[in-house]
Amino acid sequence: MGRITFEEYASFIKQNQERAYRLAYGYLREREDALDAVQAAVERGLRRLDSLHDMEKLRPWFTRILVNECLDALRRRKRRGTESLSETAELAAPGGPEARPEVLAAYEAIGRLPPKLKTVVMLRFFEDMKLSEIAESTGCTLSTAKARLYKALSLLRLELEEDEEG
Repeated sequence: MGRITFEEYASFIKQNQERAYRLAYGYLREREDALDAVQAAVERGLRRLDSLHDMEKLRPWFTRILVNECLDALRRRKRRGTESLSETAELAAPGGPEARPEVLAAYEAIGRLPPKLKTVVMLRFFEDMKLSEIAESTGCTLSTAKARLYKALSLLRLELEEDEEG
């Protein structure tokens, strides 16, 4: 296992730029902020590239950097008072305004989850990451990632059931 080269990193970024933008936009809900977060994550990853020696770990490693950039941006917004951390990142639902109401409700409910729970849901279902990759990306244990996913899904289920009844 040798050091990952600049060329390998650049190729990974090029192949995953849309995925990275979607993830950042899911958090930040503003095009420019999402692009800034991706750019900052790419730059931070480049500066720390010598700490990574396994190509298999590149995706969760970069995802962790990107998620941290997004959470930092949300914290900066909160400090500026532009919006609360829990109100940010109402996810862009597929199908736009004509999407089914239950789909929109699910996306809005995900957007209201606490950041750590929302991260697990987004990485699992929107980025199709395995729980082991999610654990590595978020810097937690596999059992913690599973517990967060279970809790998030339980909260979503409760909220969506309340919406149906109300």
